[in-house]
Amino acid sequence: MKQKLSIFTEYTKTLYPHEIGYLLEHNKIEDEENLRILSTIEYNSLHPQNPKPFDDTIDKRKYSNLKRWIETRLAEKDVDRYFVWLSEIEQKILTDSILPIEEKALIKQLRRVDVSHYHFTRLYEVAQHFRDYLLIRMRIIYYNPVSDFLDSYRNNYRKAAEVQSVLNDATYDIISRGESQNPEKWVQYLAEVFRDKTLDAYTRYRAVVRLMYVYYNYRRFDDLKSITLELDQVLKSPHFYSKRILANYYGNRAMMHQKRMELDDAEKYGYLSVRQKNNDYLYYVNILCGVLVKQQNYIEALKLMHNTFGELKNTNSFFNRIGFVSLYVRTLVLNGKAKQAADYAKSFFEVYRKEIFSHRWHLFFEAYTLALLRLGKYRQLISLVRRNDLVQKEKNEFGRKPYLAVIRSFYLIAEYLETEINEEVLQQQLEEVFAVEYNEFTLQYKRDELKKEINEYVPGVV
Repeated sequence: MKQKLSIFTEYTKTLYPHEIGYLLEHNKIEDEENLRILSTIEYNSLHPQNPKPFDDTIDKRKYSNLKRWIETRLAEKDVDRYFVWLSEIEQKILTDSILPIEEKALIKQLRRVDVSHYHFTRLYEVAQHFRDYLLIRMRIIYYNPVSDFLDSYRNNYRKAAEVQSVLNDATYDIISRGESQNPEKWVQYLAEVFRDKTLDAYTRYRAVVRLMYVYYNYRRFDDLKSITLELDQVLKSPHFYSKRILANYYGNRAMMHQKRMELDDAEKYGYLSVRQKNNDYLYYVNILCGVLVKQQNYIEALKLMHNTFGELKNTNSFFNRIGFVSLYVRTLVLNGKAKQAADYAKSFFEVYRKEIFSHRWHLFFEAYTLALLRLGKYRQLISLVRRNDLVQKEKNEFGRKPYLAVIRSFYLIAEYLETEINEEVLQQQLEEVFAVEYNEFTLQYKRDELKKEINEYVPGVV
């Protein structure tokens, strides 16, 4: 019995709160013991640090049966599984290899699915292929229901296709132009698409992801929180269900709370995002470790990063890789391992110099110069900054908006401690650094941390 409950307990740790909420809300469960087990799963999913034990007086067969029931119900609604099935059906239609039982399954879907389904547009396109397949073979018995489906939803499909085309343009405009584009050009449109229930869920989800990106990029964190909470309610609908979508939501929510310095919530959603590994796992680990560092939980952050090196080696995203390495170097420093941090940063820079200057170079050099400063390698720090013209790059990068000149600050301290500038010049230059006003919680936090760091080397100057 203990082994069975142990297996069941480990299985329930992989479930997300939204999954349990869906199971409880959208299924009629009358058995009191099953309801009690599900309620325990829900509580443990929300409180992983303080879980409740399962009732071992309940027949062990109920646990096994409930596990199979949960897996079946979630699989039935999993939009990623559905996409795989739909793609296989399409391939078989196009290669004239679809089986009779698969034809019946497709017809059943056409009778059950409406425009709100996540993959409505893909199903419509597969139905178009299927109608051609049937027509050339004079298969009228299936041709009629397929044709009825296509005729009924023709306008919905055309609308969705048009919106998808606009979203493609929006994606290019938002990502490629970055800070230079006017966010209001897309904000209203993306919000309207997200809230339009006459569109398929896939199109709506694409819109809200891009809307969140705009809010994040323009530091509109109140708007970001509002749309995130709205998305939270939408994701309770089975139309949007997959573990991938939920992990992405939890990761983005952790990032949002982190930017607002709501660190307890950020930690909770950060741990949810890394509950299962997928292609974005490294990105989610970066967010969670950033939260743990802000909470001064340096040991746990370093442990988590050490356990993630396998994903680091396999990623093709230098955005995520450099973000991870930068945070790893900083976390090593905060764990009293400055020499190891500096050596690792030096080796990484020698191999990936070009990639670093193309992706998140400022984040990397903030960590690298911090390691050198902690080691007392002031001359090496000065040389690194000058050889790569980092102070000027920092000014150019953030010249149009409030920023925190961390690299310049560390460089000034190194110059002062190497007697290249006097205290008066140091004071004047640091006054320029700290004269900038910050409205963001994270920048205020970062400024306070920088002041503490500087005070260790030049007490009283700040």
